[in-house]
Amino acid sequence: MKTETDQRWVVPERGNRAAMGLAIWLAKRLGWRRLQFLLWPIAVYFFVCHAAARRASRMYLSRILRKRAGHRQVVRHFHTFAQAVLDRLFFLMAPQTMPAVRCSGRDAFLRIMEQGQGCLLLGAHIGSFEALRALGRDHAITLKMLMYRSNLGGATQVLEALDPSYQNTIIPIGQPETMLQVAESLQQGHVIGILGDRSPDTGRTVTVPFLGKDIFLPEGPYRLALATGVPILLLCATRGRDGAYEVRFEPFNVPYPTSRKDRPQFVQDAAERYARWMQEQCAKSPFSWFNFYDYWKELP
Repeated sequence: MKTETDQRWVVPERGNRAAMGLAIWLAKRLGWRRLQFLLWPIAVYFFVCHAAARRASRMYLSRILRKRAGHRQVVRHFHTFAQAVLDRLFFLMAPQTMPAVRCSGRDAFLRIMEQGQGCLLLGAHIGSFEALRALGRDHAITLKMLMYRSNLGGATQVLEALDPSYQNTIIPIGQPETMLQVAESLQQGHVIGILGDRSPDTGRTVTVPFLGKDIFLPEGPYRLALATGVPILLLCATRGRDGAYEVRFEPFNVPYPTSRKDRPQFVQDAAERYARWMQEQCAKSPFSWFNFYDYWKELP
């Protein structure tokens, strides 16, 4: 299900199907470098035309920058998002021309993969998760994403159509066979990716502090970890000044409980650990956090 806040984004996202189709048409004819010049006009357009996103961006940036964000910072935020969408397009459409990918913490990830037990990669809407797919191809690793398919809009569907095999890498959340697919994938040594920074309206949330005020995070990733017993790694992939993506793996370091009565405390500790990690990543790349809605539920 969608939250009330998510609902306001359903119509704009679907309405961008034509715009995304135009972007793909231009990308095929102009190429990645030439299309870069259109990103600033696109960012300005969204700044002018999308008031709710503009307010949400300003609220977030004011928190992470610890001062009131001005128009330039908000436009830069939109530009960074537009850049990530363009890069994602080329990750899917033309992998041979995709941006370079660097990696830190790779050894911890590969050690887990060598054990053949699979793992959970816990990320957020920071940077681009598509950069990890390049790493997976380099090491013959199968990555599958847990996603709410019903929440995806037209723009995302147009992007996914660029790679016919993309849908085979997605496990839809909330289906009767979801857990079975997850279990089978992990038994085969696959990687399950989850973005844990948005909460569906199910009531199964954890309250944690983030950038000075409490937010609600979903319990799902941590309940899944308890059910499967596989290791968790934190993952973030952000774009550097040189255009290359840095994929960063980080140990989760929250021990699994030894008894059932300690499971609620584990879920709370795990969510707090995740929120601290997310805040650290936002501090490193403040313009790469892409949640353009009323995240703290403060906007009128």
